[in-house]
Amino acid sequence: MKRPEYVATVVDAYRRSVDSCLAAALPYQVEMADQKNLLQIFNRDFTAAYLTGKPSREMMSDRRPNNRGVLAGRVVRYDMKTKQVTIKLAEELNINDIIDFWVKVGGRVTATISEMWVAGKKVSRAEGNQEVSFALSTPVRDHDRAFKVFDAAMMDRARAFFNTGAPVRRIDLAARVEAAIGQPLRIAVMDADGYKGYGETDFIGEKALKRPLNEDTVRKQVERLGTTVYHLSELTCDIKGEVMVPVSEINEARRKAVEMAMQARLEPFARPKLPAVVDVRQRYFSCPRRSVKTAAALVVHVDTLAKVKAALAAGADRILFGGESYHHENITPAMYREAGELAKEAGKKINFNTPRIVRQGQVEAFKRQLEMFAELRPDQINVHNIGEIALARELTNISLQADFSLNIYNHLALAFLQECGVDTAVLSAEMTLAQVEQIAKLSPLPLECIVHGNLELMVSEYCAMGSFLGGLDKGGCTQPCTKQSYWLKDRKEEHFPLVTDQYCHMHVLNGKELSMMPHVMKFAPMGIERVRIEGKYMDANQVRKTTKIYRELLDLGGDHPLFRGGEMEKAEGGQITRGHYFRGVL
Repeated sequence: MKRPEYVATVVDAYRRSVDSCLAAALPYQVEMADQKNLLQIFNRDFTAAYLTGKPSREMMSDRRPNNRGVLAGRVVRYDMKTKQVTIKLAEELNINDIIDFWVKVGGRVTATISEMWVAGKKVSRAEGNQEVSFALSTPVRDHDRAFKVFDAAMMDRARAFFNTGAPVRRIDLAARVEAAIGQPLRIAVMDADGYKGYGETDFIGEKALKRPLNEDTVRKQVERLGTTVYHLSELTCDIKGEVMVPVSEINEARRKAVEMAMQARLEPFARPKLPAVVDVRQRYFSCPRRSVKTAAALVVHVDTLAKVKAALAAGADRILFGGESYHHENITPAMYREAGELAKEAGKKINFNTPRIVRQGQVEAFKRQLEMFAELRPDQINVHNIGEIALARELTNISLQADFSLNIYNHLALAFLQECGVDTAVLSAEMTLAQVEQIAKLSPLPLECIVHGNLELMVSEYCAMGSFLGGLDKGGCTQPCTKQSYWLKDRKEEHFPLVTDQYCHMHVLNGKELSMMPHVMKFAPMGIERVRIEGKYMDANQVRKTTKIYRELLDLGGDHPLFRGGEMEKAEGGQITRGHYFRGVL
């Protein structure tokens, strides 16, 4: 997602840094010029991410979403009559550079330098510590900072890495050429690492009438290595007699020899052939067609016992319980046990959920959780990634459901998951209704779709609340997430709820509640066996109310009173979305 100049600058800096580090005695210091280039080409400040520990607010740039650039200087004065600004430079400035002024009011002002003056003299370049003037249509104030966000000279240097077609580094190549009357011209090459190549002409050497072949002529053709990785470092010629060979033939022999050496050089990196697999089309048509049902089972996903009771009382057919708590509370084995007992007493099914993210240090705890599930015997366990499937199959014999985070988007994924031991699956929330109908006809597994709730957009190790309000940078966290509610606000003034789980992962939710109330009856005829309400962001009363409405809609269909007189709009409220069911992801 970066432009080629960025890639060239960053790769060049790291290449030279790695080479210098290997050649130098430690400690190694990165060149200041490289630091500056990395800052200039694109930065929103830098972070070591998680390599040196769990970061706080330094992990993310909270001040600007685009390139910050390098501080170019500060405003000395602005002339309202001439519309010119004068800045005291902190570093050099060139024609075609772009400057961003960070102004106190109004955000930023941008200028591309087409002309500039130093001490009244027009210049193409100004040095650091000089005062330079140039046109700026929008007023700025004294002491406003100016950042160079585009360095024209550096961009030209970066383009030189890739706009010539020639490699940046060359490998030495030694060549031996033999030519004689009555023989093809032969070229043998060997590079600095011992890889060899050979080529010869189709043309048979003839006695020269005017210009016999000599070493200069041969060298001129053999060293024409163009965009290959090679550089001719040594040439040995063995020319017998006054022989003539066309230049085009020499070039072709050289090409063959160099290509053979290059292939030999690449051979150690060749990937082994993949094993033969069943043809995709054959698998496509071999999937069984699922029978159409008239009613879908209603699943409600909750994270507290109060919500379990509310969902069961309102008519849920199945409970999905646990996994990550949206209230930063630990979900204990006793709570799983009680949830299972509540569902059993109500004559309903229950699935136990697992966390979306299991880090290496959490694997043993996750295994103990699975062993607890094996003892409590829920109807199913929901899993969120391939690793969880493997561990669940190893430690339990309970039916598995692949949840939405596996992002199941086609029937081949379903077939693969079935081979892994999954029994049912939740389709991607990014599918349209038309795509749902298509995949349901081909699915080898019973399917579930999410129809209501604030859908999870992101789960993150980085926590904005802890970083900015909880003192994470001081080594601990006061857990502000447990004291009140927080949202992220985007440029369109949309608010996205933030919640944290018991593992201190931050979850970003859609600010608009998915609602498929008017359309929930359409899923069963498509072949969808379950529809789910995401109730973890709701309180118990909201869970009860929402579950009751969907229960009645599934039971009554189009005869439900909500389909009369605008009652459906009142029941849904204003802040709802149909997700991707009608508009897809493109």
